[in-house]
Amino acid sequence: MKRLILGLITLLVFSPVFAENTPAEEAPPAITIGVIPGGNPENVREQGLTLAKELQTRLNIPVNIYISKNYSGLIEAMKTKKVDFAFFSSATYVLAEEQAKAKVLLKKSWHEPYYYSMVITPLRSGIKNLKQLKGKRMAFVDDKSSSGYLYPWAEFKKLGFSEKDFKEMVFTGNHQASIQFLEAKKVDAAAVFSDDDKGEQGAWKKFGTDKKAKYRIIWQSPPIPNDPFAVRQDFYDLYPKTTHSLMFALIDLVQENRGKDTYTEILGSRDLMPATSKQYDPVREMVKALGLKP
Repeated sequence: MKRLILGLITLLVFSPVFAENTPAEEAPPAITIGVIPGGNPENVREQGLTLAKELQTRLNIPVNIYISKNYSGLIEAMKTKKVDFAFFSSATYVLAEEQAKAKVLLKKSWHEPYYYSMVITPLRSGIKNLKQLKGKRMAFVDDKSSSGYLYPWAEFKKLGFSEKDFKEMVFTGNHQASIQFLEAKKVDAAAVFSDDDKGEQGAWKKFGTDKKAKYRIIWQSPPIPNDPFAVRQDFYDLYPKTTHSLMFALIDLVQENRGKDTYTEILGSRDLMPATSKQYDPVREMVKALGLKP
C-alpha cells in the first residue's frame, strides 16, 4: 500500500488576542484540525496552510492542520488528542465516534448531500459486471475508505468474493492515485467516489489526465452521507463557544469561496451543513455487516 508522509502544517503566530471569548470560557491554547489526503495530497497540504492562516485570523487562536497518512491514523490522532477536530470519511467517523468519542458537527457537500461509490473499468476492457473481475487486478483506496473500499467490498462479499479471487489487490492511498493506476494499466478496475449518481462528477473526471480515456461504471452504491466534520467530545465540553465559532467560520469560508478552488479539497465546493449522528445510521449498518472494528 502506498503510504503518504505524515504531515503537520503549523503556522507561526504572534501573541493572539482572545477578544471574542468571554470570561466564562477560556480560549484553548491552539486548535488542531485533522484531514485525510483522500484526493490530491499536494493540494490538501497547500489548502491546509491557507485554511489555517484564515481561521487563525478569524478566531484569534493558533490553528494547525494535521494531515494523517491514512484513515486509521486519523482516528488514532483524535483518540490520543493530537487533533481536536477532524474531517472524516463517513465510515471513519462511525468508528471514531465509538473509539475516540467524536461528535459530528457538519458535513460537506460537493454536488449533492450524498455521494456514491462506483467501480469503473476502461471501456475497452470488455468487463461489464463485478463477477468478471475474478482473476483481475483491483485498485482500492484505503481499507477504511467508504467509497474507495468498504461499500464495494460489502458488495463483493455478497457475490462470494474473497481477496484471493483477485489476481492483485492494490491499496493506493487516495482516489487520485487509484485513477493514475487505472490510466497506467496497472489495474483492471478501481473503486472510487462520484459526487453524483450519473458519474459526471466522478473521481476519474476530476483526477484523470487522459481526457480521451473512457470508462464503464459496472457497479454503483446506494447514496452515502457526505464526509462529516467532527469534534472530540471532551474538547467540545470545555470549549463550546470556540467550537461554534469555528463551525460558523468554516461555513462562511465555503460560501465566500464558492466557485473557487481555494479550500475545495478540504471543505468541499458547495456547502457545509449541520449534521447529526443519526444521519450516519446506514453507514453503521454497513460497518456492522462487514464486522469492522476500530
